[in-house]
Amino acid sequence: MLPPVDEVNMRRIEWIVINENNIDEVKARLESEGKAFAFYALTGDGYGALGLNFSDIRALVQQQQQIIVAYENYYKAANKALDDAETQRQKEEAEDAAREAELNKGIDLNPFD
Repeated sequence: MLPPVDEVNMRRIEWIVINENNIDEVKARLESEGKAFAFYALTGDGYGALGLNFSDIRALVQQQQQIIVAYENYYKAANKALDDAETQRQKEEAEDAAREAELNKGIDLNPFD
């Protein structure tokens, strides 16, 4: 049995759009909250690429989940086939032993038993 995959709990991210009209306001607000003022900037195209990258990651994770389910189903079926084969082998072994006992049953001519 395959172990379950950990669940991802995404952390909250606050996006602040800064432009020439609000830069002073945003800077003052962050400083009043005791937060550092720093820029991590993306162009419009970069922001679009970031969204596409996350979409690609999501698709890859979904593919991996499907592969894991396929492997799990394969191993379950393989284990069932092995268990069924062992059950059949034991049944045939018992039938062979019963047949052998019946053949050897005959008349016991040994007076010392």
